[in-house]
Amino acid sequence: MKTKTIMKFSAAIASSLLLTTLANAAIVGPYAGIGLGGSDITMANTFKKSGVDEFQYTDTTTKSRGLAGKLFAGYNFNQYIGLEAGYSIYAKRTDKGIFNVENVQLSKDSLQHKIRAISVVGKVYLPIQQGFNVYALGGAAKVFQTLKYTSDTLNGYNDISYYSKTTNALRPLYGIGASYDATSQVTTGLEFSHLQGRGNTNTSATAIPSANLLTLTAAYNFG
Repeated sequence: MKTKTIMKFSAAIASSLLLTTLANAAIVGPYAGIGLGGSDITMANTFKKSGVDEFQYTDTTTKSRGLAGKLFAGYNFNQYIGLEAGYSIYAKRTDKGIFNVENVQLSKDSLQHKIRAISVVGKVYLPIQQGFNVYALGGAAKVFQTLKYTSDTLNGYNDISYYSKTTNALRPLYGIGASYDATSQVTTGLEFSHLQGRGNTNTSATAIPSANLLTLTAAYNFG
């Protein structure tokens, strides 16, 4: 009899905790917010392995990380499923190298990638405890990439070559995140997303590199 009483009491506590967790899952309704953090455009240095024998690049450098951010708005249909649209700006990536011909520095070259993306993703939430959720996201992004190439001739010459190419493409986007409902109207969070690239960036001007975005987010819930 005592054992049954304990089991009933334990079941009541478990049910109460479950109901509390479900009640504090993702807030239902529309929301909008901003995310700030950093990004990394992931690809090999364009100049590092270019050239053979007496024709090659030296002194190659890469800057691929920097400040990034996004604006977003979405709608949570229930505590577990939502849909979100966003506009992301990634930190530009710059590769540099000096081109040598028979150990004579001929030109100083630079290649720059700028990426912007408009995305639509679905979100699936998993409530952990009161006000705290983890989630996965997946969808697609329309990528707008601007590629700029500059070649500055060395050894007394002032010739500068310039090339620019803009490419648009639809690419997969997925990630994970965690959110906390600070109040019934304000939700904060941490989110990581991966933009899947396409093609070989060392051989094609229309190739798009993959990019990672990590942001701290803050959203206002209108529901």
